[in-house]
Amino acid sequence: MSRQRPAFVQRFIPDVSRLFEFPSNTTMSPVYAANGSVDPRSLNYESSDLNEITRRQMTEDISAYRYDLDFCRNQLASPDLTAQETRTLQIRILDCGHNIRHCQHRIQQLDTQARSAALVPATNYRSQHYRASTSVGASAGVKRPRVAKAAESEEDGDAGDAEAMLNLNGTSTVSVQRLGFWKCRLCTSQKYLDAGSNRVPSAPCKWPLKDISKMLNHFLDMHTEHAPHERCEELGAALGHNRGPFEYWLTRTRSQELEDMSVIDDLIQTLQSGNLPDALRGLNRAANAFPNTVSGIKR
Repeated sequence: MSRQRPAFVQRFIPDVSRLFEFPSNTTMSPVYAANGSVDPRSLNYESSDLNEITRRQMTEDISAYRYDLDFCRNQLASPDLTAQETRTLQIRILDCGHNIRHCQHRIQQLDTQARSAALVPATNYRSQHYRASTSVGASAGVKRPRVAKAAESEEDGDAGDAEAMLNLNGTSTVSVQRLGFWKCRLCTSQKYLDAGSNRVPSAPCKWPLKDISKMLNHFLDMHTEHAPHERCEELGAALGHNRGPFEYWLTRTRSQELEDMSVIDDLIQTLQSGNLPDALRGLNRAANAFPNTVSGIKR
């Protein structure tokens, strides 16, 4: 074994010049070497496409791995290899195959990205044309309706404005969506107006209630000048008018898995009868503290 080891080491000295042609001022141009490989000192990474550079490097890696593969196969054909040398060469052959496949897959990904990037300019043109057309209409000096201007002040954004304007005719919202629409009638009741400076909220709501969580907090945490059953009845009316957003709040916001959607109608009917369903107490802070005589404090 000791006599074979020097021959083994000598046999595995590869021809490094076939793996990469080191730059030479006499045998290569400023960019390419004699064998076609790129001089890394001549690459301008600031002005070159990164995908193109990666693809070129992957192609060079494949050539180097294939040379490594051929080299190991030729060495494996030698008749005087030991068992350890044979296993080492076999493992290296498998490793070269895996590396070649990895480079080929990476090149396929780069080609796919290049084809997809060719479609982006057309998409950007359509989106920019749409933004330009809408900006012209917005800057034409036409005043928006007062209702839309009021809805714009809400923190729910532009989507809430559109949904609010769709429900100004008083029709109920049955589609499953996040926002609804309800004007609090307790804020305009005589009992609230006569409550004095300690009333909650301190001033009537200027804007309609659109978010279900805000509806629950408004009626269950505020308006303590009204009896608990009156607040439940008003909340039931609001949720009955906004059944779709209420379903959205239960199933998506609160992640409740409802096998029977009739449970939603039962909750609304219980509220409209003047009682708070126990199922809501674990889903909302204000519901858990209800009934209360002061905002945020449970009786």
